[in-house]
Amino acid sequence: MTVSSTSHQQEHGRFITVMRDILARPSGRIGLTLVFFHILLALLSPSIAPYDFKLQNSSLMLSPPSSEHWLGADHLGRDILSRTLMGGREALLVTGIATPLAVIWGGFIGILFGLVGGRVDEVLMRIVDAFLSLPWILKMLVLIVTFGTGIGVLIPTLTFFYGIPVIRVARAATHDIIARDFVWAAKARGHSRISIIWRELLP
Repeated sequence: MTVSSTSHQQEHGRFITVMRDILARPSGRIGLTLVFFHILLALLSPSIAPYDFKLQNSSLMLSPPSSEHWLGADHLGRDILSRTLMGGREALLVTGIATPLAVIWGGFIGILFGLVGGRVDEVLMRIVDAFLSLPWILKMLVLIVTFGTGIGVLIPTLTFFYGIPVIRVARAATHDIIARDFVWAAKARGHSRISIIWRELLP
């Protein structure tokens, strides 16, 4: 059995343990139920939304909740319930794409620079720290004003933003791992940095 397969089995066992701990508590079961409920609503929103979320009706502007419009209407007379359901669908789509991409690029950069070390690593961390010190809302406003709105802009923007903290976490984890014997053994065998990242660090 290789070190990589052993690490994979350990991570799988840790995941199972965490899930058992969550399901063992009432609050954990309630939380998971709510998460799956929201995901289900987002997936079924085109079928269960009572109205077209873009449909405007001037006679319903800012109307309160009623039997026909359970959450009322906004300033343009659009049904708030329909817009909430469809907004959840888009939010699920955006985060479902942006989050894995952020973990991939942020994790790779963090591992790479953590493995390289030295002055390059220090410069990267200063850039990351400077970026993280800026308010989230300010960064979003600047990008929205510069590039506009829409899913095509939001996905790469969130991918970039979410990836910055991942860089720091991956770098710190790499510094803890690179001193272990199996990494030194890979270096002694002449493996490249990319090979060490892929075969030894990522698992």
